Amino acid sequence: MSNLKKQKEVEMLPLSNDYVFKRIFGKGGNEKILKSLLEAILKIHIQKIEIKNPEIPKEAIDEKLSILDIKAEINNNTMIDIELQVGNTTAIERRLVVYNAKLIAGEIKVSEEYKKAKDTIVICIINDNVVKRNAYLSLAMLKYEETEEIRYVNIGYEKEEEYLTNMVKYYIIELPKFKKKKPKVADLLEKWLYVIGGDQKMIEECKNENEEIKEAIKQLKEMSADEYERELYEIRERSRLTYNTEMNEARRKGLEEGEKRGEKRGEKRGEKREKEKIAKKMKAEGLDIELIKKITNLTEEEINLL
Repeated sequence: MSNLKKQKEVEMLPLSNDYVFKRIFGKGGNEKILKSLLEAILKIHIQKIEIKNPEIPKEAIDEKLSILDIKAEINNNTMIDIELQVGNTTAIERRLVVYNAKLIAGEIKVSEEYKKAKDTIVICIINDNVVKRNAYLSLAMLKYEETEEIRYVNIGYEKEEEYLTNMVKYYIIELPKFKKKKPKVADLLEKWLYVIGGDQKMIEECKNENEEIKEAIKQLKEMSADEYERELYEIRERSRLTYNTEMNEARRKGLEEGEKRGEKRGEKRGEKREKEKIAKKMKAEGLDIELIKKITNLTEEEINLL
């Protein structure tokens, strides 16, 4: 059986898996493929691109919390961090801010001038809905709030600046929203998202219209037919599923424990109210405070408040 025929019979690994995504877009030698995806997202022309972390650490495959992101520099002036997030999306906005802070910190030393700091862009492709916006691609920047009337000073600006800086940008792409829209293929980004999302019909259509997509699909088929690569994918996937199961179980146990504590607190409150009723009656009958304390186990202060 030929290798080509064997590849056709093997089910393709999903590009929506973070390990597979990293192998196709972050592998050394695949700069053109990554360049095509980034140009589609950022809507810019990239003259030069360098992948900064092409290797995948062996320990990252079965580490549940390891991040398989791709760091790259484009046009000698912008640092990129792109990640496909398939697991826990809790506090994703805060995590993106941290990713960007690390990009900045990694590129400038204390002794260097701040003007040497490069632009930074964090891109997160998420297999979940996390942003309360009616868009499958959201761009966020550092924006000024509207001027309060009490703070207004007429300096003569006909139009105030809207953004603190355009050096820091965050792109969030939510695959479920894209799949819900099912857009006609109007641009390169939509082609790539159909490929990443695993729409087989659209993959066949898109790969014939773009050389980089065609090459990515070719490599994906080769990777899918490679037993070793498939094993690494399955290890990573099992690790992710195990982590999700452990987190869900921890949340379930936490809820159960909270309910039990709530029930116990409720029982204790009920017992105390009953003791207070008894103490109040005893107090009304003129019984000695010390006797009431012994019978009800209430404090003298609690009894006096009744």
